[in-house]
Amino acid sequence: MHTKNTKRLGVMLISSSLITAAHAIGPGFYMGAQAGSTNLNNTPQAVQTGLSSPLTVPVTPSNTGIGERFFMGAGVNKYAAIEFGFTHYAPSTYKPSPSGLSNTPTISENGVDLTGKAMYPFESVAVFGKLGVTSIRQTLSGSLKALPPAPQQSGSSQHVRPLIGVGISYELTPNWVTDLSWTRALKGGNGFQNADLMAVGIAYHFVDKFCGQFLC
Repeated sequence: MHTKNTKRLGVMLISSSLITAAHAIGPGFYMGAQAGSTNLNNTPQAVQTGLSSPLTVPVTPSNTGIGERFFMGAGVNKYAAIEFGFTHYAPSTYKPSPSGLSNTPTISENGVDLTGKAMYPFESVAVFGKLGVTSIRQTLSGSLKALPPAPQQSGSSQHVRPLIGVGISYELTPNWVTDLSWTRALKGGNGFQNADLMAVGIAYHFVDKFCGQFLC
């Protein structure tokens, strides 16, 4: 009798393990939002003072702040998805000293991205990586002259750059998923620096609740 009970318990444990391992968000459309810390990594530059002397003063910018990303995507299967997003980065602010100078230039950036997302699930947790491309609109307000060898900056410019990212997600329910991720738009020409976003997010997956919990 004891042997039979042991076998039954073993079968139950194996079955339970297989069901738990199958727990994963199924393929389908999803959308969500992220918020966190951004860093534009802009370099020290010369701020024009508007005075006869000195004409410019060197300023190291404040590059960090709160940014947001809104996204939608489509899961191909539990291992892959395609995602489209819009990111607002906190601006870089060049605040000269003395602070009484009226010219406080800022460099603002907003971008749209298209990425492929590769995931590896462990029960309700998944690690993922992203690779794609982003088009970022960079806008300068105020008078700013770059220190050599960077070119002088003014107005707005468009930058198409590779985008990479990594993160971890957790399934709150068969439809709701939260995540923690880091993404970077890689620096390129015309003075464009790495643009980073470290954020937490929440997404709703429009998937069948049964298939989302137990793979179909």
